[in-house]
Amino acid sequence: MSNKTHIEKTGAETKSIGFDFQYYFFLWKLLTLNKGESVGLEVKDDVHTELKNDINIFYQVKHSIQKNTAGDIKNMTASDIDLWKTLYNWAKVISDENDNRKEVKSQLEFVHKSHFVMWSNKNHSSKNQILDNIEKLKNKIISIDDFIKNIKEFEKKSGDDTIKNYIKEFLLLNKNVLNNYISKITFELGEDEILQNCKDAIETKFIPKNKVDDVFAKIDSRIREDNFIEIKTGHKIQISFEDFQKKYRKYFNNTRTEKLQIVPLTIDLPDKLESQIFIKQLLEINDIEIDEIDLMAKFTRFKLNLENNIAHWYKEGEITIEEINSYRDEAKLKWFNKFRALTKKSDFNDEFSLDILNHLREVKLKIDGQELSTELSNGEFYYLSDLPEIGWKKDWEKHKK
Repeated sequence: MSNKTHIEKTGAETKSIGFDFQYYFFLWKLLTLNKGESVGLEVKDDVHTELKNDINIFYQVKHSIQKNTAGDIKNMTASDIDLWKTLYNWAKVISDENDNRKEVKSQLEFVHKSHFVMWSNKNHSSKNQILDNIEKLKNKIISIDDFIKNIKEFEKKSGDDTIKNYIKEFLLLNKNVLNNYISKITFELGEDEILQNCKDAIETKFIPKNKVDDVFAKIDSRIREDNFIEIKTGHKIQISFEDFQKKYRKYFNNTRTEKLQIVPLTIDLPDKLESQIFIKQLLEINDIEIDEIDLMAKFTRFKLNLENNIAHWYKEGEITIEEINSYRDEAKLKWFNKFRALTKKSDFNDEFSLDILNHLREVKLKIDGQELSTELSNGEFYYLSDLPEIGWKKDWEKHKK
């Protein structure tokens, strides 16, 4: 039995941190927007982003302060009310008659253009049979009929009437719709560094490390104030990349000291992300899975952003071809040294390939004496592996045409 007083039980801090966690997730997504994209807070979901190709990503953001005996945040269990409420909510969004999705065809069209992400500081549990069944269905280890049967068996054993109701509503979806819906779900658990995520996003915009906290404080304060005004006047909080650039770029510009200025990405992503050579190389070593479209898009943006900025700086005369060649040779040498060291091992395998890749992801490259962000440095290695001039497996040169 809890020894907390009534005042402690009804205190605002528990609720407040949940709201703050959601807000800072929104801020992080806002800071990582690309041209033509927008992010909303409590519009279509806790947070949602709209991409240029009419794709929507729905985020359910859940925070917990409950800890286990070891002092760690508790795991997300199969009977977690947040889990079932989230699955239920998304199912109701998919089948919302008031949004013209009564028919199966319109529901499938909606799911095709949507991704569903549950983002939480709760930790993953290998004993969570619901997450296990979802992953098995996504990976085609079980059929949709098996999945439905397993969920129904779980519902029968559950002693929670609220969860039972969520499950029944969840399973009302057409079988084909449900199968496609499940394939679009991603769980990002154990995420508890949201403030650092925001600061890292600021640093990638060429803000000196010693000024990141200052920019963060100013941006945070201004956006909170603007959000309050929007809500007070009855408006929804949805901010586009263009609006963000217009209203808040001065906070970045006022603190930049580097010679080379980053330019926003204006190039559309390729239609078939998985057909890129560098993505094929990542798939081969199991760094990413074929259904991780978000990651493919993210890494592709890193690569394109790097190419775009190198081309811009060269066109504007801010760097020379000799500086580009020197910078690129240095990147290839860093790859070569690590690749050669590990491929010398007699037991070289995909784990070593991942070691090479992950080592280079921590490397920050320099051009004309200026250190590039992790995003752009990663983009260079993705660019080189797309040519391809580098790779991760011993036989990577097979990708050369």
